[in-house]
Amino acid sequence: MWQNLNFNFEPYDWLLIFMVTALGTASAYMKDPQLKAVAATIPIPCGFAYIAVGLPMGAANAISALLCLMYVHVVRIGHNKLHIPIVPAIIIGLAIFVLIGTTLQPIVPDSEPVFYGVCLFDFLLGILIFIKQPYKSGVPYKTPLPVYIKAPAIAFVVAGLMVIKRLMGGFCTSFPMMNSIVSYESRYSLGDQCRQLPLFLIAGPIMFIEMRLLETRLGLNHWIVLLCGYILFAFIYWPLNKRLKLKNAKADRAYRHWVRHHG
Repeated sequence: MWQNLNFNFEPYDWLLIFMVTALGTASAYMKDPQLKAVAATIPIPCGFAYIAVGLPMGAANAISALLCLMYVHVVRIGHNKLHIPIVPAIIIGLAIFVLIGTTLQPIVPDSEPVFYGVCLFDFLLGILIFIKQPYKSGVPYKTPLPVYIKAPAIAFVVAGLMVIKRLMGGFCTSFPMMNSIVSYESRYSLGDQCRQLPLFLIAGPIMFIEMRLLETRLGLNHWIVLLCGYILFAFIYWPLNKRLKLKNAKADRAYRHWVRHHG
Protein backbone atom coordinates (compact mmCIF):
# COMPACT_ATOMS: atom_id res chain seq x y z
CA MET A 1 0.00 0.00 0.00
CA TRP A 2 2.67 2.51 1.03
CA GLN A 3 4.50 2.15 -2.28
CA ASN A 4 1.32 3.26 -4.06
CA LEU A 5 1.19 6.56 -2.21
CA ASN A 6 2.22 9.65 -4.14
CA PHE A 7 4.67 11.87 -2.27
CA ASN A 8 6.45 13.25 -5.35
CA PHE A 9 3.94 15.64 -6.83
CA GLU A 10 3.95 16.13 -10.59
CA PRO A 11 3.20 19.46 -12.33
CA TYR A 12 -0.42 18.46 -12.92
CA ASP A 13 -0.79 17.63 -9.22
CA TRP A 14 0.38 21.12 -8.29
CA LEU A 15 -1.97 22.59 -10.90
CA LEU A 16 -4.90 20.71 -9.37
CA ILE A 17 -3.94 21.89 -5.87
CA PHE A 18 -3.75 25.49 -7.09
CA MET A 19 -7.09 25.38 -8.94
CA VAL A 20 -9.03 23.76 -6.11
CA THR A 21 -7.42 26.05 -3.52
CA ALA A 22 -8.39 29.11 -5.56
CA LEU A 23 -11.96 27.90 -6.07
CA GLY A 24 -12.32 26.72 -2.47
CA THR A 25 -10.99 30.00 -1.09
CA ALA A 26 -13.40 31.97 -3.30
CA SER A 27 -16.32 29.84 -2.09
CA ALA A 28 -15.38 30.52 1.54
CA TYR A 29 -16.06 34.23 1.02
CA MET A 30 -19.39 33.74 -0.80
CA LYS A 31 -22.40 34.42 1.43
CA ASP A 32 -25.00 32.61 -0.70
CA PRO A 33 -25.02 28.90 0.33
CA GLN A 34 -26.51 27.83 -2.99
CA LEU A 35 -23.69 29.59 -4.81
CA LYS A 36 -21.21 27.76 -2.58
CA ALA A 37 -22.90 24.50 -3.59
CA VAL A 38 -22.50 25.48 -7.25
CA ALA A 39 -18.77 25.97 -6.68
CA ALA A 40 -18.65 22.46 -5.21
CA THR A 41 -20.37 20.81 -8.19
CA ILE A 42 -18.93 22.53 -11.25
CA PRO A 43 -16.37 20.04 -12.62
CA ILE A 44 -13.21 22.15 -12.42
CA PRO A 45 -11.62 19.89 -9.75
CA CYS A 46 -13.03 16.83 -11.52
CA GLY A 47 -11.49 17.90 -14.82
CA PHE A 48 -8.07 18.73 -13.43
CA ALA A 49 -8.07 15.47 -11.46
CA TYR A 50 -8.75 13.73 -14.79
CA ILE A 51 -5.66 15.45 -16.20
CA ALA A 52 -3.58 14.59 -13.13
CA VAL A 53 -4.62 10.92 -13.09
CA GLY A 54 -4.08 10.54 -16.85
CA LEU A 55 -6.70 7.80 -17.36
CA PRO A 56 -9.67 7.79 -19.79
CA MET A 57 -13.10 8.31 -18.28
CA GLY A 58 -14.45 4.93 -17.15
CA ALA A 59 -16.75 3.13 -14.75
CA ALA A 60 -14.77 4.34 -11.72
CA ASN A 61 -15.48 7.97 -12.64
CA ALA A 62 -19.22 7.31 -12.94
CA ILE A 63 -19.33 5.37 -9.65
CA SER A 64 -17.38 8.09 -7.85
CA ALA A 65 -20.16 10.56 -8.71
CA LEU A 66 -22.51 8.35 -6.68
CA LEU A 67 -19.99 8.25 -3.84
CA CYS A 68 -19.90 12.05 -3.87
CA LEU A 69 -23.68 12.08 -3.42
CA MET A 70 -23.25 9.62 -0.56
CA TYR A 71 -20.60 11.86 1.00
CA VAL A 72 -22.80 14.98 1.23
CA HIS A 73 -25.64 13.02 2.83
CA VAL A 74 -23.29 11.32 5.30
CA VAL A 75 -22.04 14.76 6.39
CA ARG A 76 -25.55 16.23 6.52
CA ILE A 77 -27.00 13.35 8.55
CA GLY A 78 -23.95 13.16 10.80
CA HIS A 79 -23.95 16.87 11.58
CA ASN A 80 -27.66 17.77 11.48
CA LYS A 81 -29.28 14.57 12.74
CA LEU A 82 -26.62 12.91 14.90
CA HIS A 83 -25.12 16.22 16.10
CA ILE A 84 -21.55 15.23 15.24
CA PRO A 85 -19.27 18.31 15.02
CA ILE A 86 -18.74 19.35 11.41
CA VAL A 87 -15.03 18.49 11.14
CA PRO A 88 -15.43 14.88 12.39
CA ALA A 89 -18.53 14.54 10.17
CA ILE A 90 -16.49 15.60 7.15
CA ILE A 91 -13.66 13.23 8.08
CA ILE A 92 -16.14 10.35 8.42
CA GLY A 93 -17.63 11.15 5.00
CA LEU A 94 -14.21 11.34 3.36
CA ALA A 95 -13.04 8.13 5.07
CA ILE A 96 -16.08 6.23 3.80
CA PHE A 97 -15.48 7.58 0.27
CA VAL A 98 -11.82 6.55 0.35
CA LEU A 99 -12.60 3.13 1.83
CA ILE A 100 -15.19 2.32 -0.82
CA GLY A 101 -13.13 3.84 -3.63
CA THR A 102 -9.92 2.00 -2.80
CA THR A 103 -11.87 -1.25 -2.32
CA LEU A 104 -13.69 -1.01 -5.65
CA GLN A 105 -10.77 0.38 -7.67
CA PRO A 106 -9.03 -3.00 -8.28
CA ILE A 107 -12.25 -4.93 -8.97
CA VAL A 108 -14.51 -2.63 -11.03
CA PRO A 109 -14.29 -3.77 -14.69
CA ASP A 110 -13.46 -0.92 -17.03
CA SER A 111 -15.72 -2.29 -19.75
CA GLU A 112 -17.99 -0.12 -21.84
CA PRO A 113 -21.22 -1.91 -20.75
CA VAL A 114 -20.40 -1.25 -17.08
CA PHE A 115 -19.40 2.34 -17.82
CA TYR A 116 -22.54 3.15 -19.80
CA GLY A 117 -24.72 1.27 -17.32
CA VAL A 118 -23.45 3.27 -14.35
CA CYS A 119 -23.73 6.53 -16.31
CA LEU A 120 -27.37 5.72 -17.11
CA PHE A 121 -28.03 4.91 -13.45
CA ASP A 122 -26.42 8.19 -12.35
CA PHE A 123 -28.49 10.16 -14.85
CA LEU A 124 -31.82 8.57 -13.92
CA LEU A 125 -31.12 8.83 -10.19
CA GLY A 126 -30.19 12.49 -10.59
CA ILE A 127 -33.47 13.24 -12.39
CA LEU A 128 -35.51 11.33 -9.80
CA ILE A 129 -33.92 13.14 -6.85
CA PHE A 130 -34.15 16.52 -8.58
CA ILE A 131 -37.90 16.03 -9.08
CA LYS A 132 -38.72 14.53 -5.69
CA GLN A 133 -36.41 16.32 -3.24
CA PRO A 134 -37.71 19.10 -0.95
CA TYR A 135 -36.54 22.64 -1.69
CA LYS A 136 -35.44 25.39 0.67
CA SER A 137 -32.95 28.25 0.65
CA GLY A 138 -30.08 27.99 3.11
CA VAL A 139 -28.53 30.35 5.63
CA PRO A 140 -26.08 32.96 4.24
CA TYR A 141 -22.61 32.72 5.76
CA LYS A 142 -19.04 33.57 4.84
CA THR A 143 -15.83 32.82 6.68
CA PRO A 144 -14.48 35.46 9.07
CA LEU A 145 -10.93 34.13 8.66
CA PRO A 146 -8.41 36.15 6.65
CA VAL A 147 -7.40 34.71 3.30
CA TYR A 148 -3.79 34.09 4.40
CA ILE A 149 -5.12 31.52 6.90
CA LYS A 150 -7.98 30.11 4.84
CA ALA A 151 -6.08 29.50 1.58
CA PRO A 152 -3.17 27.48 3.11
CA ALA A 153 -5.67 25.39 5.10
CA ILE A 154 -7.56 24.53 1.93
CA ALA A 155 -4.33 23.78 0.05
CA PHE A 156 -3.32 21.35 2.80
CA VAL A 157 -6.64 19.47 2.46
CA VAL A 158 -6.32 19.22 -1.32
CA ALA A 159 -2.69 18.07 -1.12
CA GLY A 160 -3.87 15.12 0.95
CA LEU A 161 -5.78 13.81 -2.07
CA MET A 162 -2.69 13.89 -4.22
CA VAL A 163 -0.98 11.54 -1.80
CA ILE A 164 -3.60 8.83 -2.36
CA LYS A 165 -4.41 9.48 -6.04
CA ARG A 166 -2.74 6.23 -7.21
CA LEU A 167 -4.83 4.22 -4.78
CA MET A 168 -8.01 5.92 -5.95
CA GLY A 169 -7.39 5.78 -9.72
CA GLY A 170 -10.50 6.91 -11.59
CA PHE A 171 -12.33 7.39 -8.27
CA CYS A 172 -10.07 10.39 -7.73
CA THR A 173 -11.92 12.59 -10.23
CA SER A 174 -15.11 13.02 -8.20
CA PHE A 175 -13.40 12.90 -4.82
CA PRO A 176 -15.16 15.55 -2.68
CA MET A 177 -12.28 18.02 -2.58
CA MET A 178 -14.48 21.05 -3.07
CA ASN A 179 -17.42 19.46 -1.30
CA SER A 180 -15.35 18.90 1.84
CA ILE A 181 -14.37 22.57 1.82
CA VAL A 182 -17.93 23.72 1.12
CA SER A 183 -19.30 21.31 3.75
CA TYR A 184 -17.32 23.21 6.36
CA GLU A 185 -18.15 26.65 4.97
CA SER A 186 -21.86 25.71 4.60
CA ARG A 187 -22.20 23.87 7.89
CA TYR A 188 -25.37 25.86 8.64
CA SER A 189 -26.88 24.95 5.24
CA LEU A 190 -25.75 21.43 4.36
CA GLY A 191 -29.06 20.80 2.62
CA ASP A 192 -27.95 23.10 -0.21
CA GLN A 193 -25.14 20.72 -1.13
CA CYS A 194 -27.52 17.77 -1.12
CA ARG A 195 -29.97 19.62 -3.37
CA GLN A 196 -27.17 20.61 -5.77
CA LEU A 197 -25.58 17.16 -6.26
CA PRO A 198 -28.40 15.78 -8.45
CA LEU A 199 -27.46 18.40 -11.04
CA PHE A 200 -23.98 16.90 -11.20
CA LEU A 201 -25.48 13.41 -11.47
CA ILE A 202 -27.53 14.55 -14.46
CA ALA A 203 -24.88 16.54 -16.34
CA GLY A 204 -21.75 14.64 -15.23
CA PRO A 205 -22.44 11.25 -16.89
CA ILE A 206 -23.17 12.89 -20.23
CA MET A 207 -19.88 14.76 -19.93
CA PHE A 208 -18.09 11.51 -18.99
CA ILE A 209 -19.46 9.71 -22.06
CA GLU A 210 -18.45 12.51 -24.40
CA MET A 211 -14.94 12.66 -22.93
CA ARG A 212 -14.46 8.89 -23.17
CA LEU A 213 -15.55 8.82 -26.80
CA LEU A 214 -13.37 11.79 -27.75
CA GLU A 215 -10.32 10.23 -26.11
CA THR A 216 -10.72 6.54 -26.96
CA ARG A 217 -12.34 6.81 -30.41
CA LEU A 218 -10.83 10.01 -31.76
CA GLY A 219 -7.59 10.03 -29.77
CA LEU A 220 -7.85 13.72 -28.90
CA ASN A 221 -5.50 15.45 -26.48
CA HIS A 222 -6.60 15.41 -22.82
CA TRP A 223 -6.92 19.19 -22.68
CA ILE A 224 -9.15 19.30 -25.77
CA VAL A 225 -11.23 16.46 -24.35
CA LEU A 226 -11.59 18.35 -21.08
CA LEU A 227 -12.60 21.60 -22.79
CA CYS A 228 -15.27 19.81 -24.81
CA GLY A 229 -16.50 18.15 -21.63
CA TYR A 230 -16.77 21.48 -19.84
CA ILE A 231 -18.78 23.01 -22.68
CA LEU A 232 -21.28 20.15 -22.74
CA PHE A 233 -21.56 20.11 -18.94
CA ALA A 234 -22.29 23.86 -18.82
CA PHE A 235 -24.94 23.51 -21.54
CA ILE A 236 -26.83 21.00 -19.35
CA TYR A 237 -25.98 22.26 -15.86
CA TRP A 238 -26.79 25.96 -15.98
CA PRO A 239 -30.46 25.64 -17.07
CA LEU A 240 -30.92 23.03 -14.32
CA ASN A 241 -29.30 25.37 -11.80
CA LYS A 242 -31.64 28.17 -12.82
CA ARG A 243 -34.56 25.80 -12.28
CA LEU A 244 -33.17 24.82 -8.86
CA LYS A 245 -32.98 28.46 -7.75
CA LEU A 246 -36.59 29.02 -8.85
CA LYS A 247 -37.71 25.95 -6.87
CA ASN A 248 -35.87 27.19 -3.76
CA ALA A 249 -37.40 30.65 -4.10
CA LYS A 250 -40.90 29.20 -4.60
CA ALA A 251 -40.52 27.02 -1.51
CA ASP A 252 -39.40 30.02 0.55
CA ARG A 253 -42.37 32.10 -0.62
CA ALA A 254 -44.75 29.28 0.30
CA TYR A 255 -43.14 28.96 3.74
CA ARG A 256 -43.34 32.69 4.45
CA HIS A 257 -46.97 32.69 3.33
CA TRP A 258 -47.73 29.81 5.70
CA VAL A 259 -45.99 31.62 8.60
CA ARG A 260 -47.99 34.81 7.99
CA HIS A 261 -51.28 32.95 8.10
CA HIS A 262 -50.51 30.32 10.74
CA GLY A 263 -47.61 31.74 12.74
